[in-house]
Amino acid sequence: MGRSEEADLGETLTRLGLRKTVPRLTILTALRDAATHLSVPRLHRLVISTYETISVSTVYRNVTVMTARGVLHSVDHAGETLFGLSTTPHHHLICRRCDVLVELPADHLATAEATVMESTGFAMDPVGQVLRGHCRRCRRALLA
Repeated sequence: MGRSEEADLGETLTRLGLRKTVPRLTILTALRDAATHLSVPRLHRLVISTYETISVSTVYRNVTVMTARGVLHSVDHAGETLFGLSTTPHHHLICRRCDVLVELPADHLATAEATVMESTGFAMDPVGQVLRGHCRRCRRALLA
């Protein structure tokens, strides 16, 4: 990760009222590099490769604080709570067959959100929806 990317992570923490600590920056870097949502145990396994003395409780405590402040978000998936960066508004597509989790930019559901609001009066959350179905690969396998 380049110096400007690390600075961006630090600025995000500062902007949201959190101190830039080594554990937080290491956790954010691991999530950014993984480019997916991770459970605390899996995140801990990645983080200890660069910060050997960090405990799983420190990871858990920091992801909890960063989620509460909006730096991270969580999604329940396959019996685990997974954490991801909240840098871009998105929804989650989860395959019922293979459990793959895919991020979908929030603006892709804007028309559906407007239709729901117009027809039912129900205002959906603008980000973080979890939609379940079948991914392309599993749909092909089901049709074969």
